[in-house]
Amino acid sequence: MLEYINKLFLLAPFFVFANLQDSIQSIDLENVVVKSTKINTIQKQIPLSVTLKSFSKDKNFDSQSSFSNFIKNTPGVFTTSSNNFSQDLRISIRGFGARSAFGIRGLKLIVDGIPETTPDGQSQLDNLPLGLISNIEILRGPNANLYGNSSGGVISINTLSDPNEKYYRTSGIFGAYQYQSIQRTRVFDWKNSNLIIHYDKRRSNGYRDQSGYKSNILNLKYINELNQKNKIIWQINYTNSPYAFDPGGLKLSEVENNRRQARKNNIDYDTYEKVEHIKTGISWNYKKNENSFFDSYFFYQQRDFYSKLPFNYGGIISIDRNYFGFGTKYTTNKNFQNRNTSLVLGVDYLSQSDDRKRFKNNFGLRGEITLDQIENFDTSGFYLVNQTTYNSGLLLRYGIRYDINSIGIDSDNKVNLDKVNPSLGLSYSINSSDNIFFSFGTSFETPTLNELSNNPDGSGFNKDLKSNNALNYEVGWRKLLPNISIEAVAYITNSDNEILPYEIELFPGKNFYRNVGSTLRTGIELSSSFSFKSWLFNINYTLSKNRFKDFTLDGNDLSENLIPGIPSQMLDLEILFKLSKKSTLILTNRHIGERYADNLNQTLVSSYNIFNIKYSREVLKNSEFSIGVNNFFNQDYFDNIRINAFGKRYYEPAPKRNFYFGVNFSF
Repeated sequence: MLEYINKLFLLAPFFVFANLQDSIQSIDLENVVVKSTKINTIQKQIPLSVTLKSFSKDKNFDSQSSFSNFIKNTPGVFTTSSNNFSQDLRISIRGFGARSAFGIRGLKLIVDGIPETTPDGQSQLDNLPLGLISNIEILRGPNANLYGNSSGGVISINTLSDPNEKYYRTSGIFGAYQYQSIQRTRVFDWKNSNLIIHYDKRRSNGYRDQSGYKSNILNLKYINELNQKNKIIWQINYTNSPYAFDPGGLKLSEVENNRRQARKNNIDYDTYEKVEHIKTGISWNYKKNENSFFDSYFFYQQRDFYSKLPFNYGGIISIDRNYFGFGTKYTTNKNFQNRNTSLVLGVDYLSQSDDRKRFKNNFGLRGEITLDQIENFDTSGFYLVNQTTYNSGLLLRYGIRYDINSIGIDSDNKVNLDKVNPSLGLSYSINSSDNIFFSFGTSFETPTLNELSNNPDGSGFNKDLKSNNALNYEVGWRKLLPNISIEAVAYITNSDNEILPYEIELFPGKNFYRNVGSTLRTGIELSSSFSFKSWLFNINYTLSKNRFKDFTLDGNDLSENLIPGIPSQMLDLEILFKLSKKSTLILTNRHIGERYADNLNQTLVSSYNIFNIKYSREVLKNSEFSIGVNNFFNQDYFDNIRINAFGKRYYEPAPKRNFYFGVNFSF
């Protein structure tokens, strides 16, 4: 890390020199509005840690092989498993979500205003149309008062919604390991409405043996401004992934022998998953007047999931999931002589039903059934948010939410988990360029239905698994100048009943879950952006300590041990050069610090650096090609660490140096 700090000091004179040039281009952040906080607020004034990303201009530079490409270079955000499409991408924000054995846990994902996360806290992004993403808002702290269960962090994703004109676009992206993504987008533009049709067909053989996948995504989005007061958005998404193989975790000796091999058990038991997913939803905005409006939504999802795991008893899983929900919020604004006040009242209802079956896996062949149960999770949330902005530069924000969560198996043994979550935020504009803020927030995280059903004693419901609760305090400072933005945030998060995975000898490769007492997370997040006429420089740094406060395991006192799976340091550097009006070069480097693979802190995973290069050039009007190199310096590192894996099979090796190129034609 010291060598990176030294390099930054060496670059400082260059920043000073560049700041004196006539070619400075302003960063206009004064009017950037944050919408995911329920009340639209200028980014500079919001008393929360928020990162905004827009992809209207540079989204075609990347290979778009994973959603991790869209949220990198964000302080506090760590992603793994971006190359194992059976386990799916895993995201953690300030450590929330790090426990996930597959998919995303502990975080709330919203797509076009509609929840993607199930009521029990599970999220998968295999149905997300990456080629349509236009912008993302990331709330980097607990916000259960806004979104209820599993809101240790919030990622709000918005896809293309306001096309300026009708067009047809075809894109092809091709890369190493026979990766290919063929995308077609058609936009119809009528007087008061738009229809966006997007299709993405992608596949790859994968870097490791037994790691290929295939996926087809169809997305339709219809937008209609019925009149000056009413606007509706209807969309439907269909995803079919006939296979996504899982190569499994390896021991370190196996990695050193052949990092591209799959675990033998995974080959013997033919481990993979297949998914068929359909989602439809409608949102409605009714503007009663200039200071009063309603936002409502309704959606339904159906997901068929089939998976083979690398063991016999219960090694084949079939889940038929039905998930629906609706919600509405009312917003009213009032203007006074010395202040403006906004009040939001809202309600959400979500319902999830999983028909879960497990069978014996007889070396890839389905055997007799071992489990058959219906799992239900229903949640109702009621919330209030009030925000007052004073002419003096002070902003006061507070809110409260009450959630009722009902969990049951086969309509019996229902458990109710009710929770009240308050919040408080203050910000103050010292002058036209400096703003300070403080916030207090809470989160709670119930066990998922999958975690509850994985009971070591063989029964279908682990009643001993409790909800995780957290309190978060943060203080921050923002500075905005014509061509520079800087943000510094310090936070402290206390939690009880942290949930972490583990494995046992009888079922190696199968994850069970337990509460581990209390934890303490502390950290500092720094981010800055320097923008000039022909180049842009971004730097983000995270320093954190995530430790157990009270945890005893098998007679061992693990208090003061670090929570596994969370790196202590992250540094992101990004430089974008506008070489000409038609060509752009992007250089990025990500440093990930050391982290432990186990609760005992006996296995330390080394830090690593990944340097990437991307080049894009316009070749015809509205058309371009791009080429890129990932892991330019050919570093050995791990795509994922399987926390507390039995037999120390922690490691999933990541690809070495690899190339990709893409073409994009629009007319």
